[in-house]
Amino acid sequence: MKNLFLLMIFLLFFTGSVVYAGEPLKIYAPPSIWAQKDGQILTGPIIDLVVELFDEFNIRVETQILPWARAIDQMKSGELDLIPVIFHTHERAKFMEFTIPYVDVPTAVFVPPGKSFQFNTLDDLRGRRGLMVREDSISAEFKAFEPELNIVKVTDYEQIFKMLGDNRADYAVAAKYGFIIHAKKLGYEDKIELLPVPVAIRNLYFAFSKKSKFLTFLPAINEKLKQQKINGSVEKMVEEAIRLASER
Repeated sequence: MKNLFLLMIFLLFFTGSVVYAGEPLKIYAPPSIWAQKDGQILTGPIIDLVVELFDEFNIRVETQILPWARAIDQMKSGELDLIPVIFHTHERAKFMEFTIPYVDVPTAVFVPPGKSFQFNTLDDLRGRRGLMVREDSISAEFKAFEPELNIVKVTDYEQIFKMLGDNRADYAVAAKYGFIIHAKKLGYEDKIELLPVPVAIRNLYFAFSKKSKFLTFLPAINEKLKQQKINGSVEKMVEEAIRLASER
């Protein structure tokens, strides 16, 4: 199996050098903690990861600045090759091929320091005063259970920090990375505590257009993503993304 994988890498490198020489891999990532617009290009940890993964195959990466709807249309047509930070849906799977998931994106429970409680299921939130940002989408399970909870919806994370600090709520439900970044930016990092069990987890994937000429690289990229997860590179990328985003 190992020899077969090495042969596949060799063949991809050889054919990539010949067939794809001079043809860039066109990618797009929506502005987020993972990628940022810098003039007419995208930069950030996820862009660095894509460049690193494809550099071994002598493939040049070219970022695109597009509205999200146009990016999706170009994935359908094959004008765009790859979106490296995207959630899997059945609709997208009709015209995209997904890699293995490489980053978990949790929604978590946050409490004031020293006021943690045991949380394993949504039922553990019953009888407690909760907060969340209005229009946040968490999971189908949470949405179905939400009428059983005493949750106040607010406009932004700063309101949540202040209400937790004033003892006007017992917990908040929020996207883990985004909440931590805003806490760092606003000086509330030491005024919140993260409960270890997430409310929900979504996974980030690379998605190739099914019409992309680079789709043949998907198995090799899967193997390289596995290696990146095992050796801790993905975890370091997440940490770097949080650090950079909190400094902007």
